Amino acid sequence: MARRVLFFPWGWGGAAGYTARCLALAEELAAAGDEIAFADCGATRLVREAGFRVLEQDTAPLRDLERRRVPPYLPFADVERVFAVAAGYHRAERFGRQLDEDAAAIAGYRPDVVVIDMSPTAALAARAVGVPVVSLADADFVAPRPNAWMPWSTVEPRVLLPHPPCLPVISAASVRLGLGPVARAEDLLEGEVTLIPSTPELEPAERGTVRHVGPLYWDPPDAGGDVVLPEEDGRARVYVSIGSGGMVGADAMQAVLDACAGMPWSVFVSTGFAFRSELSVPDNVVLGGFTGVRRPLGWADVVVSHGGYSTVIAALEHGVPNVVLPFMSEQEMNGRRLVERVGAGLLLRTSRTRPDGRLEFTDRYSGRSPRPHVASVDIRAGVEEALGDPGMAARARRVGAELSALRRTVDRVGLVHGTVALGGTR
Repeated sequence: MARRVLFFPWGWGGAAGYTARCLALAEELAAAGDEIAFADCGATRLVREAGFRVLEQDTAPLRDLERRRVPPYLPFADVERVFAVAAGYHRAERFGRQLDEDAAAIAGYRPDVVVIDMSPTAALAARAVGVPVVSLADADFVAPRPNAWMPWSTVEPRVLLPHPPCLPVISAASVRLGLGPVARAEDLLEGEVTLIPSTPELEPAERGTVRHVGPLYWDPPDAGGDVVLPEEDGRARVYVSIGSGGMVGADAMQAVLDACAGMPWSVFVSTGFAFRSELSVPDNVVLGGFTGVRRPLGWADVVVSHGGYSTVIAALEHGVPNVVLPFMSEQEMNGRRLVERVGAGLLLRTSRTRPDGRLEFTDRYSGRSPRPHVASVDIRAGVEEALGDPGMAARARRVGAELSALRRTVDRVGLVHGTVALGGTR
């Protein structure tokens, strides 16, 4: 029997990664005959490109009301800080309006199941009317421990980002809906089933609802035809994907290009939707747009990435070592846990918290650094180290084989359908 499935990807910055992961699951459900729709989010362009319906809002999306300059590094230590700082959910009016919008989408579409990816308002709205929730999550979204996004930090999360707390606002809204108080923000992101798109080795389970389901990442339908990769000419092949301008400025991208200049590499750079005209491009570099990842990763010997979850997981599945330049704490966490810990690549920058809440950065080769991003000399050295260590690629291939095995064997559609009989119980 076909189900009606409504997706709520996170839309407050970095929306493309969350939306693309939802799209990968949505395509599997649609192939099984389900009816799919997406609530309005920060990356509706991708949803429409995939051919899925977007539920339009009567008012302008709340997330478009403010545009803020993004600092070079965002030290989110846990989910609560993301909700408070990125979405402004410490403001009762803001949280309430988003909750009302999500409730209206659920009432209008009448789904059998709601799928969230970092969306606490949709989780509450669904549970209030008894609709089961499936959560797409990194393991640190639902980890029952302090500083889950930044476990190396030695200070309280609010020392790093001193916005007012949002948990009192969230908990009060939950009580008004008859769902009781919320003890931790992470609790809202645990669904009837919580799907982690990796493996138990990469992200050990810390909650009873967690199921590891193998990779979930999405390429645009026309990505294969649009990608013009450099011809194979015997040079080492480097794929660069560090984001599309939402968090990464042109100066950081230029540092990567400068690192590639004059090197015996053939380089393909996905610049996303931003700043291509601002860049000085070396002769050995080809620029692409929002290209998807499968073809570039199938071509590459190494990928230089920002450490985004889907990029790292996709690179591992393809057996390609990752050289990670993090622009936020969770990306650093991915570099530490998913890349360096398993020996499948390198993390070029780490952070340290001082008692006063200031951050100090150490680059892999240059040491302590006051710069807002990793310098070209470190990027060049990182690529050279990754290319020169065949064991790194072998370890990436081993992890990739485990990811591919889960992709083949886990019934993700069945896990989603299995929640319908449960109702909204959490």
